[in-house]
Amino acid sequence: MAPRDEYDVIVVGSGAGGLGTALAAAAAGLSVAVLEKDRLIGGGTALSAGGLWAGCNHLQRAAGIADSRQAVLDYLNFVGGGASEPAHVEAFVDHAPVALEHFERCGVKAQLVLGFPDHYFPVAPGSVERGRTLEAQAISVHEVGEWGAKIRDSQIDPHRVGVGEFLASGGLVNKKGRDPALLAERNAKGIRTCGAALVTQLLKANLGRGTAVFLSSAAERLVQRDGRVAAVHVNGREVRARRAVVLATGGWEGDATIARTFEGLPGMRSAFPKAVSGDALRLACEVGAATTLIRNNLALILGFMVPPQTPGQEAEFRHSQVRECACPHNIIVNADGQRFSDEGYFPDTSAALREYDVWRRRFRNLPAYLIFDSQFVENFAFAGGEAGAPPPEWVMRASTLAELARKLGVSPEGLEKTAQRFNGFVREGVDRDFNRGGKKWKQAAPEAIKTGSAANRALGTIEKAPFYGIEVVPAPVVPSGGLRTNRHAQVMSVREQPIDGLYAVGNAAAHLEFGMGYQAGISLMSALTFGYLCVEHIKRGEAS
Repeated sequence: MAPRDEYDVIVVGSGAGGLGTALAAAAAGLSVAVLEKDRLIGGGTALSAGGLWAGCNHLQRAAGIADSRQAVLDYLNFVGGGASEPAHVEAFVDHAPVALEHFERCGVKAQLVLGFPDHYFPVAPGSVERGRTLEAQAISVHEVGEWGAKIRDSQIDPHRVGVGEFLASGGLVNKKGRDPALLAERNAKGIRTCGAALVTQLLKANLGRGTAVFLSSAAERLVQRDGRVAAVHVNGREVRARRAVVLATGGWEGDATIARTFEGLPGMRSAFPKAVSGDALRLACEVGAATTLIRNNLALILGFMVPPQTPGQEAEFRHSQVRECACPHNIIVNADGQRFSDEGYFPDTSAALREYDVWRRRFRNLPAYLIFDSQFVENFAFAGGEAGAPPPEWVMRASTLAELARKLGVSPEGLEKTAQRFNGFVREGVDRDFNRGGKKWKQAAPEAIKTGSAANRALGTIEKAPFYGIEVVPAPVVPSGGLRTNRHAQVMSVREQPIDGLYAVGNAAAHLEFGMGYQAGISLMSALTFGYLCVEHIKRGEAS
């Protein structure tokens, strides 16, 4: 099926930003087309944990958890690190809870994740221990009929366990803490959790309101008439937009040239599907859009690519720091064999990755390597496998740490010395170098982990052969910038004026509401919030 000749609103992209914007527009009585260039729905959202972050939300109030607008503002200004902009911060703070309730009325159901404190709690002003993080409720893909088979899901860790559940059970790799009968039941019923659940809920609500969704439909260029973006070229034909075009294609990570230009770290990989490759940047810049670069982006996670498991699949990025490193018996080292951060707290690592050695003319902590031993293999699931299963053949292994180091190109003396020092911390129960396991924010409930230090479940010795290692590379959770937008999500021109008829949400836009920092759940909530705000603006028909 091909798109009609004309719609009120054309949305490009089918992640949370695209489907959220489409749903808000459809709920307002506008005709909507969603154009997705990939063969599957959901983009990066469907592969994510699907967390949402909103202060002063209605579920928080219903649970009797106190919060305030000023506290949320204080926290976001801390997170932004001077790289956020007040109008965007205030627009997000004031409208994220409004958007959350609006989408709930449209049928998108969320629930609190009570075991998830703000990243910088209790250090940051305005931070809270619980109540701001939410997730979509689990849903069966059977509820969207034939579309269910077209929703993207992780091939490494299919989304059958929700955020609250995997936190409580000791993390995503602690499969011994899960109920196999429950997982089998969810598989049989087509149940999805995390980002796949959010996409399924948004898709169901859109289909119920008549939103037209088109796969394998790449937006090739935008068409301007009388100073206004009025149409999109898709699959060789023009589709007109009576009211607006909204770009929700994600960031630029899949385009190696653009990513190298804007991200600035060697060896970076995309954590998103191949289709997320800078389309919004190309489409909007051709009609005069301005871009914004956010320096020192802390939304970086180290991980590795997992090769396709069956023909036709894409390789998939494994966020090792919030998966393997949520559990003990592993460390991350640089080529000198030295640890350089708290492996289980990626904001700490993000800053360390940018350290540059001026005399050796290289980044001090890249390349980096994940090192683990047989204790990890026996107890936890590596790269989506089962506990006790040998790691795949593409993972380096050796009978001694020195031999492993030589195979990886790491200093043998440095790695042995680091492991010896780390093992001492494990026995003491305190990581005196980087305080691993000592922060409030964790990806796993320590009490659900049955190995490692009795005093600190994030720590476990690395001493049992064989030993394993793999290079880990940085991947942005959100890109270091994007299209410049205003508080209504209108795309701004290089002459600092809104481009009439053109909006951008999600990772297509520079995240000026949280700047250089990051808070789990904020990027997807931003996509929904500014999608909601842009539709409110479209409805009013304002020019700016």
